[in-house]
Amino acid sequence: MTSIVNRKMQALRSRRDGNVAVMTALVLPACISVIAIGVDYGHLTLERRAMQVAADLTAIAVASDMAHAETAALSHIENNRLNLVLKTPQGWKAPSGALVPEASIIGTTGRVTLEKGRYVANAALGVDQRFQAGVAPSDAVRVTVEQPGTLFFASMFTTPPVMSAVGTAAMTKTAAFSIGSRLASLEGGLLNAILGKMLGTTLDLKALDYRALATADLDLFQLTRGLASDLNLTAVTYDEILATEITVPQLLTAILRHGGLSSSTTTLVSKIRQSLPASGKRLSLARLIDLGTKGHLRIDAPTGLGIKVGVLDLLQSSAALANGTDLVKVDTKLDLPGLGSVDLALAIGEPPVGTPLHRVGEPGQAVRTAQVRVALAIKIDGLADLLGIRISLPLYIEVAHAEAKLAGIQCHGGKASHATVTIDTVPGVAEVSIGQVDAAALKNFGSSPRVTKAKLVESGLLTVEGLASVDIGSAQVRKLTFTPGDIAVGTTKNVSSSGLLTSVTQSLLANLEAEIRLPLLSLMTDKVVQAALAKTLGAVTPSIDALLERILAVAGMRIGEADVRVTQVDCANPVLVQ
Repeated sequence: MTSIVNRKMQALRSRRDGNVAVMTALVLPACISVIAIGVDYGHLTLERRAMQVAADLTAIAVASDMAHAETAALSHIENNRLNLVLKTPQGWKAPSGALVPEASIIGTTGRVTLEKGRYVANAALGVDQRFQAGVAPSDAVRVTVEQPGTLFFASMFTTPPVMSAVGTAAMTKTAAFSIGSRLASLEGGLLNAILGKMLGTTLDLKALDYRALATADLDLFQLTRGLASDLNLTAVTYDEILATEITVPQLLTAILRHGGLSSSTTTLVSKIRQSLPASGKRLSLARLIDLGTKGHLRIDAPTGLGIKVGVLDLLQSSAALANGTDLVKVDTKLDLPGLGSVDLALAIGEPPVGTPLHRVGEPGQAVRTAQVRVALAIKIDGLADLLGIRISLPLYIEVAHAEAKLAGIQCHGGKASHATVTIDTVPGVAEVSIGQVDAAALKNFGSSPRVTKAKLVESGLLTVEGLASVDIGSAQVRKLTFTPGDIAVGTTKNVSSSGLLTSVTQSLLANLEAEIRLPLLSLMTDKVVQAALAKTLGAVTPSIDALLERILAVAGMRIGEADVRVTQVDCANPVLVQ
């Protein structure tokens, strides 16, 4: 019996009939499972891609109208018939705007979450750090879409996964803004003396002439194209033209070619141009002007932007830049009550690198004035109580740069014509002293000149020495807001530090340490001299304040104050960002 079984088993071992059917029966369920998983995976991939498209397009729609983010998102969802609901402070909203219970959307409907914030286009930051949620003013939005996936076969042994996609969009917004100092009191004599020294010529313009130059505006793009023509530059960008070294006469020639200027302004510019030597010190306008991303455009490409700068502002800053740190020395007599002759030494520092006076920038970028130092020796007719002895008042003023930072641009309705611009401004803080300084040390901006006690009065009757120093202004940030109307007409707004109600000269006199020396047989006393000194200096306080203001204004500065202007806004279409 055993042998029979063995023979049958040996016969079966040698047979191969039906082996394919057996293997197929074993492998087919696994193959079907793999195919089913592949179908589900492929469908999930397509759904994930559709979710990403929905997140991206919703982000762009919301970024186009940040002021009405919720309405923009719901409108986009409804117009595209997306199976999504929006998370709001009131609850989940359907595209129609109606609130829906959360229980009714679990597992069936996708959910959209909006996060408004600021986007910082800085390659030095990680991708996850560039979008700053909740930071105001908002210029970007992050949209998160969550939705359960659809399974056809795998649902027999697992639950559908919840997938998510994130889209971030930001509106590229730029503004043209500048900082400087208006000449509150235009006085031809001092302006002619200082500006003429900077330009290396003699000027003879009246106050009305300077007022005409101060109110005339130039379009920077048009001016730059004119420079390119004069310099025979073709196929170049605006930045390349600004980086080219030119002379002040070449700049004035380009201004004369600029259209739209009044005949009186053109005549004045021509008069200044003719007074200058053909050659002179060279300057690069790139130190004064930054056109931002528009600067990369070729001069034959449309910019879609017009940037204004005043003729006098550009002339002042260009003359100062061309003059470099060379001292501007002026000896003049002014028409200010009580003041005699004035010896002036003025030094203007190089413009800070990366922060020009005029720029087209995005929120976070800034403009700054240059640092200014002034040494004055003022002769004052006074001390009538003391036989008419003249006072010599040496002053030293050092003004730090003022700064204006573009804090935010609100493109209401996505339109530049409705935009509001916010500027954070820090006026220039000043150190003002009564004392003697070495004029040669003024132009070394790497160190501060030493202020020493000075002789205010020196005669056979008496000697008075004095020293005083005060800090004027504060580094507190002041916020300026420019409305669409302000921007349209190029309104200049002023910001000043607190505590400037008292004049600079009064503050100095209050801190004056005077040392009085009288002859042994003198009939005068210290109290008499102090009273006479205080009376004389107090009488000319307004004149000294006016003198300081005029001098610094020519250099583009004012103590504890800054003038800011916004002339154009560009609200570009929103784009996806990372």
